[in-house]
Amino acid sequence: MKNILTFNLFLALIIIIISYISTPENQILLNHHYLIGYFFVLIFMTALWILSLLAKDARIVDIFWGPAFIVLAASLFNLMGVENNERGQWLLAFITIWGLRLAFHIGIRNVGHGEDFRYVQWRKEGGKNYWIISLFRVFILQGSLATLVGVSIYFGFLNTAHFGDLEKIVLCSFFIFGLLWESISDIQLIQFRKNPENKGKIIQSGLWKFSRHPNYFGDLMVWISIVLFSVSSKNFLFIAMSTISPLLMGLIFYKITGPIMDNALALSKHGYKEYMQNSNSLIPKLYRRKIK
Repeated sequence: MKNILTFNLFLALIIIIISYISTPENQILLNHHYLIGYFFVLIFMTALWILSLLAKDARIVDIFWGPAFIVLAASLFNLMGVENNERGQWLLAFITIWGLRLAFHIGIRNVGHGEDFRYVQWRKEGGKNYWIISLFRVFILQGSLATLVGVSIYFGFLNTAHFGDLEKIVLCSFFIFGLLWESISDIQLIQFRKNPENKGKIIQSGLWKFSRHPNYFGDLMVWISIVLFSVSSKNFLFIAMSTISPLLMGLIFYKITGPIMDNALALSKHGYKEYMQNSNSLIPKLYRRKIK
């Protein structure tokens, strides 16, 4: 519990620092829009925590990972007064579309399934104190990570440069490509799992022949499109801080999400370890030998 609290405080400190260095000289609290946005996300996550206690199921947080970004974006959109700004409207639309699609996909995927093995294990480890441990280990932690990953939303809203047609084309190209790659990957996996003949087999068709987790690659492309909203500002701070989004997403995938999924699949699917050696985890590999 001590380590969990320490890490949460560390993430909160980073968010406070980012808010401080990017806020105008008048350092009153109301000017710290990013920090206030974080506060709204924490309220949202705390409400989800209460629901999880009533349902005795912490996996609800997975469904609302995407909507947490919508909460952050919508709060910043109103706090920063960009309602009539075309760039702000596009950015909010991008986040809303991405977040709702992800929530819908995970919600449908979870129907009929029990609590995720991670939460089951943490519930056992926490014992009678799991109810309070889950607030910080699951909900506050994910709220803090969502706010940090979503920092590019904040700096995109700060960009006051002209929102030209060429910029719109580039942004849409990255966003649509990423969203389609992510969506098609998810649909292909669902269809593969529906076929009883594929039980115990490794999906290596469609977009899944290029990498082990093509849906996460699409996710990364979406966030690169969000980063690009700040590029035309020509402000080094805005651009540099915005890159935290895809970098942190990549770090979470390579150090946490990816290894958890790969280790679980290596235990349940024959030949998966060989498949791992012959394939890329995230970035598409145009040619590789198919594992039988």
